[in-house]
Amino acid sequence: MDRYRFDSHKLFWHLDRVREWQEHKIIAPIYIEISPVARCNHQCSYCALDFARNGSTVIDTAVLCEKLREMGQLNVRSVMFAGEGEPLLHRDFPMLVKTTRESGMDVALSTNGTLGNYELWKTILAHLSWIRFSVDAGTPEVYSRVHRVHRDVFAQTLSSIEEAVMIKKKYALSVTMGVQFLILQDNIRDIENALVQFSKSGIDYFVLKPFSRHPLMSGSSDIVYTEEHLSYIQGLVQEYSRSSNMDIIFRKETMRIYMEKARGYTRCHALPFWGYISSSGDFYTCSVFIKHKEFLTGNIYENTMEEIFFGEKRRKSIEYGEELLDIKECRVNCRMARINEFLQTLQEKPEHINFI
Repeated sequence: MDRYRFDSHKLFWHLDRVREWQEHKIIAPIYIEISPVARCNHQCSYCALDFARNGSTVIDTAVLCEKLREMGQLNVRSVMFAGEGEPLLHRDFPMLVKTTRESGMDVALSTNGTLGNYELWKTILAHLSWIRFSVDAGTPEVYSRVHRVHRDVFAQTLSSIEEAVMIKKKYALSVTMGVQFLILQDNIRDIENALVQFSKSGIDYFVLKPFSRHPLMSGSSDIVYTEEHLSYIQGLVQEYSRSSNMDIIFRKETMRIYMEKARGYTRCHALPFWGYISSSGDFYTCSVFIKHKEFLTGNIYENTMEEIFFGEKRRKSIEYGEELLDIKECRVNCRMARINEFLQTLQEKPEHINFI
């Protein structure tokens, strides 16, 4: 059982916000992704936002902390730090995490983990709901090829993860720790090595995630998944789940959807429920369409969060997603795909609804 619902969604637990959406109200996002910096210490072959990188762009600490407090007051419920670059490269990252949590929001971090160390983890892990390390390999050679770094960085990353696990255990922290393996042509035969590497590491879960090509990414990574791939990976998961101390999660249904290039919805209704803040402070209703004016609804250096959330630009952007956006231009298995399927079901009201 996937207790994290990676292949599903959690909007069932936010039905108050869904009800407001059904009443055609403009609502504050439940969840926001923030990119603290636009540069990265890795050059991953699969990076979806490589087109948005700008080495000199760093979000201002004081401004973002002010906006985080505003978001908490407006009932945003969670923030994930990820985005165009590596979040740990922001020199004030611990302050950003602490401010988010103190503002009443849950906090998460998606990171390659290489820059982590004992003191950093001791400072931030107590504030996090979860942390996910993008590793995507089980050997230095494959790690070097996928992340485009020196092979020695693999050992550095493993050491960082070990120190994070140590801090969690020492202080009995509730933070959930996961390792992600994005399945590519270059690493699919390294999955078993990764399972061996992490099975006894003390992490909470290991997730095998299919690749999803971003329509704007400049990298050439892609893979044509087959039934043989599905069977091979499922066999490994079953074998190692019997002896591993971690949850091993294979996002099989998501892979099948990518194989079929299928979408279970015809319109994007998810834009009211989330948002993306770029390293330059721009607020987008969708991270797939960074730099597209239809999705740019404000900037944290120029607007309050109330102006951004409830302003005319965001209302028009939401309408654009629901009425004009051709979802064939979207990313297959985008972050809001399962939510869109759920919301479209609500939109397609059947006859005789009281006969449940």
